[in-house]
Amino acid sequence: MHTPSALSRRFVLRALSAAFAATLISFAPQHARAQDYPDKPVKIVVGFAPGGTNDILARLLAAKLQDKLKQSFIVENKAGANSAIGNDFVAKSQPDGYTLLVSSSGGLTTNPILMKSLPYDPVKDYEPIALLGSFPLVVTVSSSLPVKNFADLVAYSKKQKDGKLDNGTPTTSFVLVAETISSVSGMKFNHILYRGSGPVVSGVLGGEIQTGVLDSPAVIQQVKGGKLKALAVTTARRSTALPDVPTIAELGYPGYDAPIWTALMAPRGTPAPVLAKLRSTVGDILKDKDMIEKMHTLGMDPGDADAAALSRRIAGDIARWGQVAKAANIQPE
Repeated sequence: MHTPSALSRRFVLRALSAAFAATLISFAPQHARAQDYPDKPVKIVVGFAPGGTNDILARLLAAKLQDKLKQSFIVENKAGANSAIGNDFVAKSQPDGYTLLVSSSGGLTTNPILMKSLPYDPVKDYEPIALLGSFPLVVTVSSSLPVKNFADLVAYSKKQKDGKLDNGTPTTSFVLVAETISSVSGMKFNHILYRGSGPVVSGVLGGEIQTGVLDSPAVIQQVKGGKLKALAVTTARRSTALPDVPTIAELGYPGYDAPIWTALMAPRGTPAPVLAKLRSTVGDILKDKDMIEKMHTLGMDPGDADAAALSRRIAGDIARWGQVAKAANIQPE
């Protein structure tokens, strides 16, 4: 006959054994997925039309991931609503590592400030994988516009009927960077939203708009070809790809620095082993000499796979751009 204490011990042992077995069962599929991942094509979603920095960088990254992981990585453009359509698609995708997001800093840090009823939460709905790179925006105009430099553009803007330049923008983050330019220079903008940087370039070249404060990779070829004039860059240092273009700080606005960045994200709930494999692989890619050279050619500084630092950066930028929007009296729409 069993004593109560013996029965209690036996019950506890059985419970512990069952819990341990359940842990092994739940861990086994994740472990297998990490070892086999990826065993089918992976989709990388970009929330903009082809031709802009996020699209260019996503395609460079996809080629490198395909080479290292021996599986297809396919870039899919889901443009619209300041990249919110693509970002939301990934946020609601199956969290298995087979749908990833290359997001602009705007999609993660300014959409929450400038868009009402945003369908995704940039902090709660994603797993950070890597900061892919950072870069300046470039103040560009058509070569036919009668200005030679940044000071000329400031003067030209003040001669417009409403005192504003029509400025093309593909994303909310570019709007806020342009507003920081406005705050230091006095130049005012009427922001016109496009579906990507490529269409903004076409708008500037076609005379639909007067300026494009745009990502450097999207404008380099047109600048070097003489079709666009690059008047200034928004980072504290000059761009490696456009070394002759002065910084806004150099032009009489000391301390000015407004970089833009791009990140690789996964849906919240993606298995930890899969995330670890992606972070390790992407971290190696960002240290690859060929990748670094290609990014420098585009005017980008490579990032890293420090997920915790990326999380802090997202939170910090949301706070910063919130202050800029408040100062510019920009209300969410």
